[in-house]
Amino acid sequence: MIAIYLLLVYIFAYIGLFLVAFYILTYLSVKEPKASSATDKSVSIIIPAHNEAPCIQQTIRSALELNYPRDKFEVIVVDDGSSDATYNLASAVKSPYLRVFRKKNGGKGSALNYGIARAKGEIVVTMDADTFVDNMSLQRMIARFHHEDVMSVTSAMGVYKPRTLWQRIQHIEYYLSLFLRSVYARVNAIFITPGAFSAYRKSFFERYGGFDTSTITEDLEVALRIQHYNYTIEHAPQATFYTIAPASFKALFIQRRRWFTGMISNLIRYRELFGIKRGALGSVILPAAVLSILFSIVLIAFSLIRTAGQIRNELLSLNAIDFQFYDAFEFNRYVIGQFFYSFFSNPMYLFLLFFIVLIGFYLAYARNKMRFKESLSFNFVLFIVCYSVLFAFWWSVALVYALFNRKVSWGKKANG
Repeated sequence: MIAIYLLLVYIFAYIGLFLVAFYILTYLSVKEPKASSATDKSVSIIIPAHNEAPCIQQTIRSALELNYPRDKFEVIVVDDGSSDATYNLASAVKSPYLRVFRKKNGGKGSALNYGIARAKGEIVVTMDADTFVDNMSLQRMIARFHHEDVMSVTSAMGVYKPRTLWQRIQHIEYYLSLFLRSVYARVNAIFITPGAFSAYRKSFFERYGGFDTSTITEDLEVALRIQHYNYTIEHAPQATFYTIAPASFKALFIQRRRWFTGMISNLIRYRELFGIKRGALGSVILPAAVLSILFSIVLIAFSLIRTAGQIRNELLSLNAIDFQFYDAFEFNRYVIGQFFYSFFSNPMYLFLLFFIVLIGFYLAYARNKMRFKESLSFNFVLFIVCYSVLFAFWWSVALVYALFNRKVSWGKKANG
């Protein structure tokens, strides 16, 4: 078992080093395309909302404060059958550039399609009801529609005022994704357009249909559909926005179960995107995503089993010499201490040191592009300690749900 474990560690490390080299060389060698005029297109911002009373007005005001010509700008709020005061609160915001609609509950995709059908803009921007944006973000995104083949532009996402342990971990995760999405954009390999704040040509939906209401991850499906039809997805790293992240373990678990299960079903649905004929997306990015998931699950499982076995052997040795712990607290402290020592001293974490340095580089890139000033030291430590285990756990659950075709719901509000 140890030999198999070491083999997996070295294979995983090799893949990781290959991807690091690919990402950095791609970033350095492939130039970003020149931007177009930042205000030459009409824009409709669509905010689907379901029971978002605590934050809907703040989100609407954030959208209305975007720096963009008023004669080419509108905000559309679609209340998707809320049972709270969302509709009344949204309607209470007075602006000639705001329209508020109410419909029966049909899900986020349904609400977005309702808004798209009523949008006047050439570009539609999807914006979650718990999202707050920098006032220059819209111009920076519109500038990336430099060619008719560009069907979508993504932006840079951060966590709004992270307080809990789970939000702090996501805080680092979202910042790390900024560099990767910038690299993916250079080889047209973006496969997720985050629903919290992404822009699309309205003509794409008119030609190929609206958001898929049958999937639980409509932002992933539409991105893969754009790639399927050989269009381009661009990225605007300086177009920043912040979203309220899940605050509890349960809320985060429900969100990631939905995300990852939806990703599995949509990757199967668009499996033709794999292969060298689809360029970097099919030959590197998507295969690397799948392999990283599988290797993470296997390596974490091996690490936990190996660590548990070492602790068991040590306890048996102590018992053989008739060693007695003073009380249950001392016993638990010993077991927990040995667990962390054994878990983080195995060969996998020798390679982790290198990737910690790399993550530091990614964060420096995010700090430069998003211009944030907060200290990330504590959140960074939480991320390093917890994320790999959480990642493997979320994906293990998602694989079980996908394998047994179990239904996955949205659950309650994500930050609850």
